[in-house]
Amino acid sequence: MTITWDSPKPLNWSRVDVSALAADVAKELGFDPGEPIEPIVEKLGGEIVYGDMGEDDSDSGSIRIEPNKFTINIPLNTSPLRDRFTIAHELGHYVLHYLLHNSESSRKKITHMRAQRYGSDQTEFEANWFAAAFLMPTETFRGVYASLGGDLLKVAEHFKVSPSAASVRAQSLRLI
Repeated sequence: MTITWDSPKPLNWSRVDVSALAADVAKELGFDPGEPIEPIVEKLGGEIVYGDMGEDDSDSGSIRIEPNKFTINIPLNTSPLRDRFTIAHELGHYVLHYLLHNSESSRKKITHMRAQRYGSDQTEFEANWFAAAFLMPTETFRGVYASLGGDLLKVAEHFKVSPSAASVRAQSLRLI
């Protein structure tokens, strides 16, 4: 039997709506900012594989979803902070473009899905918004940013993300 691998389909939600869902998911899963993300993947039935990405020599991750399991692939040539955001990004695809997609009765069910990061389309934006809000929830981020006087290096350290990710989050929340 040949498996047909679907690509993620956008939900076409706003950044605010995706961010609110990500914060709710983090809370429901018991994830607090700065904590390891790997146990969350395991809790959801997934695994993380670090290794050669094969023909794809990019520094982006990918996710492969099958019924009752998923695998997040992380390249070897990236930093732990980058990997953390990539894992959250791939979780975004899993939650938004697989679980949520399949929970809506009007949509054709997806059994097998594969997402690799090529370019910037709506599904990639949604997964990035999810990752940012999952790792750096809006109100928590605002509070930490203010208490640290806007020092993005310290903010990034607090959330265990790259300074670049903290900067993009601060910009998206109009703090800078």
